[in-house]
Amino acid sequence: MASSPVKFVSVFLVVSVVGWVVFTFASRLLAWFLSRILKASVGFRVAGCNCLRDVNLKFRKGAVESVSIGEIKLSFRKSLVKLGFSFISKDPKLQLLICDIEVIMRSSEQRKRTSKHRKSRSTGKGKWLVITSMARFLSVTVTDLVVKVPKAVFEIKDLKMDISKIAGPNQILGVKLHIVPFTVQFGDSQFNLDQSFSYCQTDCSQPDQSFPAVMEKNPIPFVCEDLLVCCGFGHEKEKGVKIIDLDLTCGDIIVSLNESLFSKTSKKLETASDSDIIRGATLDAMSTKKSSTSKTFLSSIKKQMFVFPEKVSFSVPKLDVKFMHLGEGLIVENNVTGIYLNSTKSKSHDDSEETAVHFDIQMDLNEIHLLREGSTSILEILKVAVITSVDVPMEPLLPIRAEVDAKLGGTQCNLIVSRLMPWMRLRLSNKKRMALGKENSHLEKSQTRDIKPVMWTCTVSAPEMTIVLYSPNGSALYHVCSQSSHLFANNIASKGIQVHTELGEVHLHMEDEYREFLKENVFGVETYSGSLIHIARVSLDWGHREIEPQEKPELVQLALVFSVDISGMGVQFGFKHVEYLVSNLLSFKTLFKGLSTKRATEKMGHPSKKSAKRTNLLKLNLEKCSITYCGETSIEDATVPDPKRVNFGSQGGEVVISVSADGTPREAGITSTLPGNRKKLKFSTSLVISHLLMCVNKEKKSTQIEVERAKSIYEEYPEEHQPSVKVTLIDLQNAKIVRRSGGPADIAVCLLFSATDITLSKSNSESVEHFDQVGQDKNNGKRVSIFVVDVEMLRISAEVADGVEAMIQVQSIFSENAKIGVLLEGLILSFNGARVFKSSRMQISCIPVSPGSIIDAESTTKRDLVIQGLDVHICMPFRLPLRAIEDAVEDMLRGLKLVTAAKTDQVLATKKENLKKPKAKSPKFGSVKFVIRTLTADIEEEPIQGWLDEHYHLIKKEVCELDVRLKFLDEAISTGNKASGSADPNDVGSERNKLFYDGVDIDVHDAAAVQKLREEIYKQSFHSYYQACQRIRFAEGSGACSRGFQSGFRPSTPRASLLSLRATELDVCLTKIECGDYGMVEFIKKLDPVCRENNVPFSRLYGRDICVNAGSLVIQLRDYTFPLFSGTSGSCKGCVVLAQQATCFQPQILQDVFIGRCRKVRMLRSASGTTPPMKLYSKLPIHFHKGEVSFGVGYEPPFADLSYAFAVALRRANLSIRNSNSSSSKDQIANFVSSNQPPKKERSLPWWDDMRYYIHGKIVLFFNDTSWSFLATTNPYENLDRLQIISEYMEIQQTDGHVDVSAKDFKMYISSIESLTKNCSLKVPSYDRRPFIYSPAFSLEVVIDWECESGNPLNHYLHALPIEGEPRKKVFDPFRSTSLSLRWNFSLRPSLLSCENNSASCFGNNLIVENTEFPTMNLGATTLPGSSNGGA
Repeated sequence: MASSPVKFVSVFLVVSVVGWVVFTFASRLLAWFLSRILKASVGFRVAGCNCLRDVNLKFRKGAVESVSIGEIKLSFRKSLVKLGFSFISKDPKLQLLICDIEVIMRSSEQRKRTSKHRKSRSTGKGKWLVITSMARFLSVTVTDLVVKVPKAVFEIKDLKMDISKIAGPNQILGVKLHIVPFTVQFGDSQFNLDQSFSYCQTDCSQPDQSFPAVMEKNPIPFVCEDLLVCCGFGHEKEKGVKIIDLDLTCGDIIVSLNESLFSKTSKKLETASDSDIIRGATLDAMSTKKSSTSKTFLSSIKKQMFVFPEKVSFSVPKLDVKFMHLGEGLIVENNVTGIYLNSTKSKSHDDSEETAVHFDIQMDLNEIHLLREGSTSILEILKVAVITSVDVPMEPLLPIRAEVDAKLGGTQCNLIVSRLMPWMRLRLSNKKRMALGKENSHLEKSQTRDIKPVMWTCTVSAPEMTIVLYSPNGSALYHVCSQSSHLFANNIASKGIQVHTELGEVHLHMEDEYREFLKENVFGVETYSGSLIHIARVSLDWGHREIEPQEKPELVQLALVFSVDISGMGVQFGFKHVEYLVSNLLSFKTLFKGLSTKRATEKMGHPSKKSAKRTNLLKLNLEKCSITYCGETSIEDATVPDPKRVNFGSQGGEVVISVSADGTPREAGITSTLPGNRKKLKFSTSLVISHLLMCVNKEKKSTQIEVERAKSIYEEYPEEHQPSVKVTLIDLQNAKIVRRSGGPADIAVCLLFSATDITLSKSNSESVEHFDQVGQDKNNGKRVSIFVVDVEMLRISAEVADGVEAMIQVQSIFSENAKIGVLLEGLILSFNGARVFKSSRMQISCIPVSPGSIIDAESTTKRDLVIQGLDVHICMPFRLPLRAIEDAVEDMLRGLKLVTAAKTDQVLATKKENLKKPKAKSPKFGSVKFVIRTLTADIEEEPIQGWLDEHYHLIKKEVCELDVRLKFLDEAISTGNKASGSADPNDVGSERNKLFYDGVDIDVHDAAAVQKLREEIYKQSFHSYYQACQRIRFAEGSGACSRGFQSGFRPSTPRASLLSLRATELDVCLTKIECGDYGMVEFIKKLDPVCRENNVPFSRLYGRDICVNAGSLVIQLRDYTFPLFSGTSGSCKGCVVLAQQATCFQPQILQDVFIGRCRKVRMLRSASGTTPPMKLYSKLPIHFHKGEVSFGVGYEPPFADLSYAFAVALRRANLSIRNSNSSSSKDQIANFVSSNQPPKKERSLPWWDDMRYYIHGKIVLFFNDTSWSFLATTNPYENLDRLQIISEYMEIQQTDGHVDVSAKDFKMYISSIESLTKNCSLKVPSYDRRPFIYSPAFSLEVVIDWECESGNPLNHYLHALPIEGEPRKKVFDPFRSTSLSLRWNFSLRPSLLSCENNSASCFGNNLIVENTEFPTMNLGATTLPGSSNGGA
């Protein structure tokens, strides 16, 4: 018994030793076996039969370098896997416990790039049954797992994996993996997991802090609190093991990043850029392999998708991503909550019997906050739902089809510039450009033709989307709201990716208006009145389109096109919005100023390269756009300085007078004319654009804009109960703008603008088309601009003054270069509806200054202006106050200047007026030349006067014929009565008692038949008068009498004018007078001795040297038989000067000038009659080849009408219509003007005194042949009774007070025989017509002597000179003529020898008489009656 324990111990020791030896040998054998299998060195320490410690694995090859395990232990436990029948399995589990495991991965440089092709091994059905049966008894638990890669460390605190077998017909192996928690460290950081979690446990022990809050203090790049993976494995006979379903459930994920994680990556990109440049040269070779590469890529994708699990679900309650820039101290937070992803896989069969694998993928996101700081984020999305359908065909070459439908709910983008600016500055400071290889265009085109691995369609919809723009200080500025947004994108077509976006009901609000908008929409009432911008619908398209090149239309190319289609757009803003926008732009400008400077510096140092793949065409289609500006202008009463600049000429020069005569400052008062003394005026200006198309072609460098109609309306609201005043500013239809650049070398930019209908102000203007071309001059290399104009119809009208409306109408305008010339057709200028100028065709040209002109050679930019006209018609309408129109326009311009100065003082700081003398502007043109084929200037006749005169002659003709017919009828009746009294009573029905009229026998004794014949004669006379009236061709008229009583009378075309001047082949050249004003003053002194003696100063001077050539010149009074004057082949070369005498400062009176409808300017002006007029000084030698002159007593009435017409046109008148509705206001204005106007003490001068007051100088007429006709009757239409004078050479000189006439071969004819035979039926016998008086030489001298109070009738300078200091009490009375003395000296002389140049000196005293011809008078039997008629 004693030995038994000893034996037991001995046996036990032996067994233990042997067991230890065997176990050690087995462990060594196991280590050697693993080393051979794994090709690595294996080392471990046995800590028991079920425990290994200090396990070390070092691999010589592969991605894993070493594995270190602290402890491996096997144990048994019960399974805790919950099965489908809601009970817990009691099967035993073999639990593998692994602690402190560390895996070290090799870097990519240390790996050997050798790949071995391994045969795929498929697990058989039996093996799978054995694996599933054995694996369900295994459970793995890992604690403190660390995986180290060269740039990151992955750490897991606790990992549990449980394997079970799911009951069912299929052998499905369920794997459950639970990781708590999972962290990732980037870079070289060796942050200890145990230390971090000790910190976490210490901090989390406090009740106020949570796990994410602790992680903010100790940021880890990636932290996942919990990760649960549930996976089911199945087996298929052909494919082997596959994943049936996969369920991933994650806890909160926190990602913390900083700039150090990306610094090394950017360095790699920089070094890789050099290799990219080298590889760019081989792109052409690589393009040939793309088709095979795409096929391989497609097959690899399909293989991966075929093994994709049938069911996949993924959920994350919250994802936080934080980026910290440690150097700048910037933090950005992003978080997403409620991430859920679900995917199902199934097989489908379509109609074409094609088998495909179908995937249904659904993803939901609850809230997305990007760039969050505090309670606001840059992007906020409350709900995201994505449904994806993917079809993977079994056929290897068929592409994958995918459909994605995403819905966004509650999307808001907050553009907080102050939050983005630090990041933008940071990016620009760290931005380095990389040299990228150039991509060939053919490579881009070939990409669209390759096989597409995936054909996808994407749809994104957002019912509500809001964009908020914040100011630099963080306050909200603007809100952009979109009611519905849709995005459609696909790459199904062969043209590449196609993107289509639709935005509905887009609104732009200011911050305060947005709050009001929200209040109004609380009750469900939709209103757009508060929207700054309202867009009904916006459609955006992007993708490749087929275009036809202009060079080869048969070829079709693909271009990347971006098009925008807007159905309706409304913009409504006011001054508040403009002020708000400008202030915000200024604040943003200062904010981006430093940013733009850095960007410009980078661009200068590194020139950017344009990408080959870019958008070539940009298209914009705007269906309708309305832009309205609503404002309120302040009309405050103001007083502004009104200094006057006065020119005293040679007796003082230019002086600025700013003080009135009483010592008070010269000021003008501006008051409001609104009813009720209101100071505010509401107005609106709107622009409505319909069907606007814009296309920008970047490849051709062209821009094209088309507008079907654009209309602008200005509207005023004077009072609440009064209708508004509307004015159409612009009405444009079918406009087109084309701009091109990059053409030939000499053309840089081409611009085309066309339109079919334009209305400016209150006028209609049709079809304006102009072409702007900027080129390069080949001769001097300078850039020149070409402006080409082509106009069909243009009408422009405007109210140029109170009561004055001007209208310009051009039917056609054409020019190839407007700087050289422009052609106008149908040009009409009208004032107050009366036409004053008309031309069917006119060309205005600018030609370079000819060498040798008087203009300085330095002014090479000056050009001569040439105006050519086919026919020009100048009309002085009936009773149109031309001077009053000129005064009104001048007053309006002066009033506008004062109102502008007042508004400038109100808006800006008050500053002193610049009273310096303005710089004299050099004229842009040298000489001005007019070349007109037909020029007509007429004075319109009074319509009723012309109508009465014309119809008087028509009725007179018919009455005379009626009188003759009735006289013949009475003679026939009386003859028949006498014959019936002396004849046989039985012969009553004889032929003597009958009349024949129109084939009818009428008995003279039948009173009824005779009376009927008389009535028939009356009817025929009136019918003849009616037919004559129907044949009248009515004149167009100027339009001055289009209304009122005179509008009912329309004279004929020949009778429409009172006086007409017609010139053909007219050529007028105006050139600058040498020495300017000094030369003009010297010219006046040579012509006027009074000016030379008194040294009269002048305040204004206008003059030109004139050269005139004309084919013919006709001056006609009405439609009389003979013209008043007619000349052929006329020429003139002289000088004309318009001068105004300088006078002392005139007395000033107050005058009211209305500016617009709401302002009145009360300003000072000179009293009437105190300002000297403009006078004409001329020296004109005029030559005519042949001249005709006529005069008669019947011409005197038209001369009286002519004087009245000029009196009406040149008189002063008040054209104001602003206060015409109120008679009391008119009386007040009349009383105000009469009280300010000094009393008129003198009468106006008669017309003969006006002629010698206004016209001065020397005019000489030269005729080679002349014909003078003096009518012998008072009938201006007489063509027989006249006194006719015919001469060959004639010279007429006119100066102040003298008229000299000299003629050769003077002949005077009397129409005696014609006057005797015109009233009878005698035929004029043929005879040799001889002149009544014949003289080889004739001279006439007329001396005109006027008597006046001043005693010097030639002194026409009536106003006081500046040195006198005050105006004269009497101005016109000393000059008024009291008597007239005419001295006529004429002589008839023998013929003269020829003189050189036919000058006037030939008619002097030293004449050589030829004995062959002497003055002769021929008398006959008919001479005395003819001479008496001529004298009458």
